[in-house]
Amino acid sequence: MTPRIISMSDMMMQFSENSFLGGNELPSVWKRVVSKVHSYKNESENSEKRMPIGERLAGNTRVVDLKNGVLLIETDHSGWIQYLKIYQKFIINGLKRELPELKISSFAFRIAGSQAALTDVYNEQVRKMNKEYNEKLDKQEKEIDAYYKKIDSQNEKNGQTKENSTSNSNLPPELLEKFASMKESLLTNSKI
Repeated sequence: MTPRIISMSDMMMQFSENSFLGGNELPSVWKRVVSKVHSYKNESENSEKRMPIGERLAGNTRVVDLKNGVLLIETDHSGWIQYLKIYQKFIINGLKRELPELKISSFAFRIAGSQAALTDVYNEQVRKMNKEYNEKLDKQEKEIDAYYKKIDSQNEKNGQTKENSTSNSNLPPELLEKFASMKESLLTNSKI
């Protein structure tokens, strides 16, 4: 095995990763799991000149933060995000196998140099979910309004008013008269 020469920036990155969250092993496990990724088409990786996709992904990504099961990953190019999305299930399963106590459920991404934090990503997801929820509620309210308009129009065709449509038409006329007089007495405060 030939020794690998690494640049100063890679050494600094490894140092910072080793001190990530007080010596947490997540960055090193991330590199190990991501390095195991192989593309669906092995022909591009068989070339001696070309590094396997997993090693390239591991070299161009790093773990930034972990909150509420969401792992924030930083990449140096947006193209790597697409690869991470393709292999997300494989990577999450590998991370769960090696670090089950972390309960990682999904990824969030940012491009190197941007100041996006996981709270920004989380807040954006909450805003998006709220918007979808409100749209769903609006749609349901419109459906309810349409239903009641349909009922009202059917009642008008049948000659019923809104007051009569809510009453039970199966009641005998004598009982309906008694209810009407009770209603009138309640509204006028007169005694029966």
